[in-house]
Amino acid sequence: MSILSRAFTLSRPHEQLIKEAGVRLDRAGSALLFKLRAHGESARVSDLAQLLDVDTPAVTRKVQQLERLGYVAITPDADDKRAKRVAITKSGEKTIERIMLAANQRLSRLFEGWTKEEVTIFSTSLDKFAHALTNEMENDRD
Repeated sequence: MSILSRAFTLSRPHEQLIKEAGVRLDRAGSALLFKLRAHGESARVSDLAQLLDVDTPAVTRKVQQLERLGYVAITPDADDKRAKRVAITKSGEKTIERIMLAANQRLSRLFEGWTKEEVTIFSTSLDKFAHALTNEMENDRD
């Protein structure tokens, strides 16, 4: 478990993935783009902060950086002129796609030599573990 934890928390694996994807994006920027894409529509900066569980000023700074890179577009909120909405751009979508392709290629390398049955068993067990972990984390918030 400690190896898995290190693999998901160290910046080096992310840097390698980003290098393989051929994009210029840090971990926080990646997380924001993935959340925005999963959200499916534009979102207020405050909503993104809540989704990412970080403070609003940090998200504001990251959104501004992503806008300079062309990955997001910022527009006024129609309901609240003080608020801004953030939407992923085509360039941001392409960036996410490149990261996903690099991640899939990495997974393929990791599973080289595994039988289909072994991959299925691992996948099923990991999914079960992820659901249990999600439930545990949600219960901790209550």
